[in-house]
Amino acid sequence: MSVVVENLSFSYGKRRVLDGVSFEAREGEMLCVLGPNGVGKSTLFNCILGLAPAESGEIRVDGEAVGNIGVRELARRIAFVPQSHAPTFNYSVFDMVLMGTTAHVGGISAPGAEQMLLAENALERVGISHLRERGYMQISGGERQLTLIARALAQQSGVIIMDEPTANLDYGNQLRVLMRVKELVREGMTVIQSTHNPDHAFLFADRVLALIDGRVAADGPPAEAVTESLIESLYGVRVKLTRGDDGAIHCHPILN
Repeated sequence: MSVVVENLSFSYGKRRVLDGVSFEAREGEMLCVLGPNGVGKSTLFNCILGLAPAESGEIRVDGEAVGNIGVRELARRIAFVPQSHAPTFNYSVFDMVLMGTTAHVGGISAPGAEQMLLAENALERVGISHLRERGYMQISGGERQLTLIARALAQQSGVIIMDEPTANLDYGNQLRVLMRVKELVREGMTVIQSTHNPDHAFLFADRVLALIDGRVAADGPPAEAVTESLIESLYGVRVKLTRGDDGAIHCHPILN
C-alpha cells in the first residue's frame, strides 16, 4: 500500500509549516523523514492521518484521496505509533494490542475470537508474546514501543506511521525496535518514520525525505540523499561520513 503526497501545504495561522511538499512512500519500503524540531514532521503525519486538513495539495493512500476516505476505513489503511504513550490505567500488554482491532468491530461490539487471534499474532510477530499478561506501565521503554507497534499490526493496516519511535530509548532498545520494524518492511509493509539520527537512516531506511523550513531538501536513497552538507543544513553541526568495510555508512561529528 502506497502513500503519495503532492504539493502539500499547511499553515498555523500566518505561519507556513509545510510548503509544497511532494513524495511517495512505496509498498515494502521504509521512508525516514529527517529534519530538526519544528520543521513540520509531526504536522505532515497529522495531514496524512486526516487529523489536519491540508491547505492545498493532495494526499492519496492506495490511490484514493484521504479526504474521500472515512475515519474507520482510513484506520484500516494507516496505523500510527507515537513517540511515547502513558495510559491512565495499567492495561495488560495483550489488552493494549487488542485495542488495535477496534477499527474492525462495530462501535458497541466487543472483540471476538478473530480479534483475539489478531492480537496474539501481532505479539508474536514483534517477539513479545512473553509479555502478554504484564502491565503496560510496568515494562521497559523498548517493550512499550514494541507493544505499540504490535497494536498497529493488529489494526491490519498496510501503512504504519511512526513519530520518532526511538526518541526516548537507550541505544540497545533503539536498535531492537528498528530491527523489528525492518522485518515488517521486508514482509511488505510500508513504514514512514521520523528520526533525528542520520545513522538510523543509513542502517534501516530504503529512502530518506529531508525537510528544511517546511520544504523538501532531499528525497532518495540514504547513500545518495544524505550528505555532509545536508546534515549541517538540517542540524547546524559539521559531520564526516565514512563507509565501513561492510559497506555501511556512518556519521561522525566534527568536534573542533
